[in-house]
Amino acid sequence: MTVRPSLYALRCFVTVCRYSSVKLAAQELHVTPAAVSQQLSNLEDSMGIKLLERAARGVAPTERGERYFMTLRGAFAQIDDATRMLIRESRSNLTVSCTSGFAMQWLLPRLARFHDACPDIDVRISTSDRLVDFARDDVDFAIRHGLGNYANLISEKLVGDDMFPVCSPSLIRRRKLRRPQQLSGLTLLHDAHRQDWRLWLQAADAEEVEWDRGPVFVDSNGVVEAALHGHGVALARKSLIADELREGRLVLLFADSIEPPISYYLVYPAGVALPQKSAAFRAWLHREAAA
Repeated sequence: MTVRPSLYALRCFVTVCRYSSVKLAAQELHVTPAAVSQQLSNLEDSMGIKLLERAARGVAPTERGERYFMTLRGAFAQIDDATRMLIRESRSNLTVSCTSGFAMQWLLPRLARFHDACPDIDVRISTSDRLVDFARDDVDFAIRHGLGNYANLISEKLVGDDMFPVCSPSLIRRRKLRRPQQLSGLTLLHDAHRQDWRLWLQAADAEEVEWDRGPVFVDSNGVVEAALHGHGVALARKSLIADELREGRLVLLFADSIEPPISYYLVYPAGVALPQKSAAFRAWLHREAAA
């Protein structure tokens, strides 16, 4: 005979195993500890198997109970993921998490084109340097700056073009820079990833220039703003400063460039089909990145 325990009893069991406590599980489930204990007792009676036992601190699953817990935990995670995805799909908006620098320099200047193509989809941008927890945060996509290796997530390279030294025209109006070695007399601007200058100077055969001097900004947005105001030389991707280069507010100093070890990646949960609005936004991002 097939035994089909109640979903609520299984939820009680999984929650108790997570906390190793009936009391804490009851608090999360908004019921009394007695109600949780009754569900656990009914579950064990229906299966004829001991699933929990008293431990030094609270309760712990038996050997069979541990195997059952591991399977159920994954099943409930899938249910939660599917529920969140269904709710998000029913909404007309989607949320993207990215750094303020990427939002200001790349995403926002292009976003009007997405609204023209998909006027019924509202895009919300959440700017943060914190890594997104898709299981808890109400976020559809994240754009992360890194190596692209993220466990249990799909990671697609979005922006990874070479980096060039740039500055305001006013900074070099009275000095002729012909060789990278001449950067010794100028201020180098850094974001949190200070290794970029070291790599560029090595590639340009200008290792005598002190790569680690100069102010450090939280993100590339601060670096570009400082360069625009003539405070020094920045390393930047052409795709992030296209408007500034076209308008002449920033200029390229040398043709030498480096391919940085880290890039911008579009990241989203694996194993869950994208709703139509998310698929449309993903496709648009890749078209913009390839343009």
